[in-house]
Amino acid sequence: MADIHQITLTPADKSFECGESDSVLKGGLRHGLALRYECSNGTCGVCKAKLVTGNIEQIKHHDFSLSDDELANKVFLMCCQAPSSNLELEVDLIGDVRTIALQEIQIKVKDIRFVGDDMAIVSVRTPRYKTLQFMAGQDVELSYKGILARYPIASCPCYGMELEFHIRKLANDDFSQAIFSKSIKSKSKIDLTGPKGVFVLKETSNKPMVFIAWDSGFAPIRSLIEHAFSLEMSNPIYFYWAHPITEPLPYLDNHAKSWQAVMDDYYYQTIACEFDRSSKNDCHKVAKQIYDSLDHKVINQSELYISAPAEVLIYLGELLLENGLDEAQLIASPI
Repeated sequence: MADIHQITLTPADKSFECGESDSVLKGGLRHGLALRYECSNGTCGVCKAKLVTGNIEQIKHHDFSLSDDELANKVFLMCCQAPSSNLELEVDLIGDVRTIALQEIQIKVKDIRFVGDDMAIVSVRTPRYKTLQFMAGQDVELSYKGILARYPIASCPCYGMELEFHIRKLANDDFSQAIFSKSIKSKSKIDLTGPKGVFVLKETSNKPMVFIAWDSGFAPIRSLIEHAFSLEMSNPIYFYWAHPITEPLPYLDNHAKSWQAVMDDYYYQTIACEFDRSSKNDCHKVAKQIYDSLDHKVINQSELYISAPAEVLIYLGELLLENGLDEAQLIASPI
């Protein structure tokens, strides 16, 4: 079994464990760190770091050429080197969403899994030379033969080469219609532009985290929660998932339940609400149903993340603020 070493990053003062069989980049991404990279195979040179102390071993060939000055200063590519001792590295982490450039990538559909008659779990792959750099909770714009749509990424940034989207079949969403008519299928090529949005974790907060999703609003919530797991955040997590009362459970209920196996302080509750997926919902009534299901002693002490339609967000936000929630604790994203 490969030895495990401690990797310390400066000036960010972050650390993680990495085995001798894994690249430094892979180990850092697995632990949720916002490392800069694009290709992960030694082509682009974006994942440069400076070795301050310790020893590394090359485990992968790279085509990118480091300059003589960089080599003299112990600069290396994290995607191609593994630790052979504890390391201290000097590396520039992504600070916030403003420091991530807008990227344009052509992706390929890997798989489409239909859940029921009107939900598609779409898995895509980026090229090996151009992995999407994003933060958990963000979304992207997808384009296929002139059809445009914007969807949140449902996967964690630690798996940047494979992205997942949860796409509900809706009459006014031409992109979803192309999926359900099989115009978009496995191996279809799609243009991606992103990332966009500021629905991201407050990683330095020690407060409990409450997540509320309306139906497919689960997608960015899933990305956030699994990113919190990667970071090994010890904050208690409460997840409320609203779904139509006509359906017994949300579409990935078992996945939400499975988080109990990796998180001791995790609470999950479904909320059956009187809504359908049209634009004719009584959003005030639905917001009140969600509000009445919450544990308000926990809510007012927590960072609160909500992914729901804009009208529901407005009404639910008003109820929460009237009940004493500080506006700074509310992070919301309309779907």
